[in-house]
Amino acid sequence: MARISPKKPARKGAGKKTGQRLGLFALFLFVAATLVAGLYFMVLYPDAPAKIPAPQLSGQAQKTPLPQTGEALPPKVPPPAAAQSKAGRPLLAIIIDDMGYQQNTGQALLALDLPLSFAFLPFTPFSVELQKEAQARGRDILLHLPLEPIDPKWNPGPGALTIAMNPETMKSIFQEDLRAVPKAIGVSNHMGSRFTAHSQAMRTLLSLVRARGLFFLDSVTSAETVAGDLAREMGVKTERRTVFLDNDQEPEKILIQLNLLVQLADKHGQAVGIGHPYPATLEALRRYQTELHTRTEMVGVSRLVH
Repeated sequence: MARISPKKPARKGAGKKTGQRLGLFALFLFVAATLVAGLYFMVLYPDAPAKIPAPQLSGQAQKTPLPQTGEALPPKVPPPAAAQSKAGRPLLAIIIDDMGYQQNTGQALLALDLPLSFAFLPFTPFSVELQKEAQARGRDILLHLPLEPIDPKWNPGPGALTIAMNPETMKSIFQEDLRAVPKAIGVSNHMGSRFTAHSQAMRTLLSLVRARGLFFLDSVTSAETVAGDLAREMGVKTERRTVFLDNDQEPEKILIQLNLLVQLADKHGQAVGIGHPYPATLEALRRYQTELHTRTEMVGVSRLVH
């Protein structure tokens, strides 16, 4: 009768080592898949707007009177008669904020058959060449000035001004920012929900804007903004944003916002839209440019400040 050999006991720790190897292999596959996916999107979408956050709004600003979808902001002060269109159509300005990070989309927006205005962040990698192109095409150029937001998790980027700065520090940084956008004819705020609601800080900034003969465009990122009222009080030409076009980065939703912008321009005589160098914004403007030409007189934003 054959003798059955007893089973050898499993070596202590062998199962544990096998599990560790499987875990490491699974981790390796996950990392590899992530890298491949990242390279895939970098190749197919090299100009994706990952570096540009949506306009940062305070909690109050996300409610009335700063709605972002179904309504928009009427002008606080009616435009002067001289600003009205001679063709009988409403005047409309669209500003592309956050210029300087997205090279391809920025160039494509500049090439559109639309007199868009362009607000450049200071110290961005493609700012110099895109500013030269904007100037060559006769577009309005603004310094998109980084200002302190309410929420500290939002970083406005290099060259930012804060309410804690003394006037000399603010002046020095502002001058450096302007040197980065030397052809700017106006200033608009990047973020700034805390700063634009702070009267003392805005007075200091607007005095600097006035000294350089610039205008100030209030992006209205806070319902508590005092920028427009103070600018008029101090003799600084100003205007404010009517509609944010691309909080939702989908072409169909941006088209809805563009149509709303045109309706408000028709109602009030003029309107200001703000968009960003997103591929979806570029697509929507391409699809809507015939409407913009036929229903409005598009102008640089400098035509609308008063």
